[in-house]
Amino acid sequence: MIRIIGLCKTFDQGPRQPPLGEESPGKQVLADVCLAIDGPAVLMGPSGQGKTTLLRILMGLETPDAGRIEGLEGRRIAAMFQEDRLCPQLTAADNICLTGRGVTRAQAREELRALGFADADLKTPAGRLSGGQKRRAALLRALLCRGADLLLLDEPFTGMDDALVDRAAAAVVRLAAGRDTLLVTHDHAAARLLGWPVLTLDQN
Repeated sequence: MIRIIGLCKTFDQGPRQPPLGEESPGKQVLADVCLAIDGPAVLMGPSGQGKTTLLRILMGLETPDAGRIEGLEGRRIAAMFQEDRLCPQLTAADNICLTGRGVTRAQAREELRALGFADADLKTPAGRLSGGQKRRAALLRALLCRGADLLLLDEPFTGMDDALVDRAAAAVVRLAAGRDTLLVTHDHAAARLLGWPVLTLDQN
């Protein structure tokens, strides 16, 4: 279990900007947050309430001003950011295999086909894919990182229509099985499809 205890974070005024989707500098985005992650869970809450900042702290990319996190020691993390962060010159399958640790191109292509990729899409460099295709490739890259025992997924269903969200949610449930997972989404329908406990981050 991962325990988040009394976590606080404020972004100071200055050139450094908060993560995408968070409030402007000088705003306290996390105030005495306490959560427990034991298995898969969905994190929901209004925009600007610190969900992305919380994920970045769990990843070690941000440092909290106060509070502590217990249970991260020795964890191997796979993350999906709000930005897709694909290598544009590589195909979607090649991007997945970069971090998959044992995932073959055939396995990557099979999972991509299950999320709507046609044969022509599988041959296309990631830089020329649609926004929704890039999102699905980025999601599978995290899910197929076999060595990770903690998954942090930030708005994975962006740019997908209802049918693709159904498929993507099913893939998340199947491929995240047995691993602690924190998935941030604004999509209530997707959260229901996952069937996971919902944690709410609302600090108004």
